[in-house]
Amino acid sequence: MTWNEVVANVREKLRRTLGRSDEQDIQVATPTPRLEQLGNVPLARPPLDVYENDKEILIQADVPGGTRDGATVGWDESRGLTLLVKGEALPAGSLWASEYQPCDWYRAIGLPDYVDGARATSTIKDGVLTVRVPKRVASTRLIPVKAG
Repeated sequence: MTWNEVVANVREKLRRTLGRSDEQDIQVATPTPRLEQLGNVPLARPPLDVYENDKEILIQADVPGGTRDGATVGWDESRGLTLLVKGEALPAGSLWASEYQPCDWYRAIGLPDYVDGARATSTIKDGVLTVRVPKRVASTRLIPVKAG
């Protein structure tokens, strides 16, 4: 069975379950293609977990093979957060078995206006890049009104 047949079967089952006959209502996401290469290894989008609490937004990106020396985290007020992590090459020797393909990781993330990206911090440990972006401190004040 081909991928298109699997997707068509899933769509049909969803239509029957939801009682819909219009094909446009249900869309099944397709896997995102790899991004273009920068060097001699492919460039891939790392999977993310994004959390928010009262003080910050916490982003964790899985970047297997990523190291501190190869990691760059950038902030731009208009474009948001940019992650680029160069992966390590496989160790020298004959490859016996592998479930991992070496690659570099890139991801651009738009964040809400209420965060302060200029004060963001990042760490990388065991192939997980963690970025903490604090929220702006909300301030309120009364503005005196003068007679005109």
